[in-house]
Amino acid sequence: MVRTFIAVEPSASVRNAIFSAGTSLRGTGRLSLVPDNQMHITLKFLGEIPESSVAKVSSVLDTLPKGFYQLSAHGVSVFGHPPRVIKAEVHDGGHSAELAEELETKLSRIGFPREEKKFSPHITIARVKEYVPELNAKLAALKSLDFGSCEISAVLLKKSVLTPSGPIYSTLHRVEL
Repeated sequence: MVRTFIAVEPSASVRNAIFSAGTSLRGTGRLSLVPDNQMHITLKFLGEIPESSVAKVSSVLDTLPKGFYQLSAHGVSVFGHPPRVIKAEVHDGGHSAELAEELETKLSRIGFPREEKKFSPHITIARVKEYVPELNAKLAALKSLDFGSCEISAVLLKKSVLTPSGPIYSTLHRVEL
């Protein structure tokens, strides 16, 4: 079994800008910051799948419509009240959502259940392990930050190995858009 997800990755400059903003939150409660080299937009979390399914999923990725798109990241918001996840907002004219829906449809045909939650493209900055009210003021200061723009030109099937010091990601399959 292999733990997997399908994602797109913003450019290094966008990820670095987001990570820099995240570091300004250190010392405010207990946060688990996502390293810049692990930041991505999850299109579909597959979870633990048999090794034999990697080729089937890769084949589905190979059928995705071609065409890169522009993405910009600006603004910081949260999931949950109190916050559980701190995220950078993604603006891409709906392209990530279209890819996610295409994947939902195609993967459901080979036995992967459709997501029940509505897709919300975002880049996770940190997970909140222990909330303190002072976090709100720091988040408000980041609300309108601009992290830059980039081209999204590939979809990735990623392997995730969970370790005590955090996940380790590797790319199993890459499809150019």
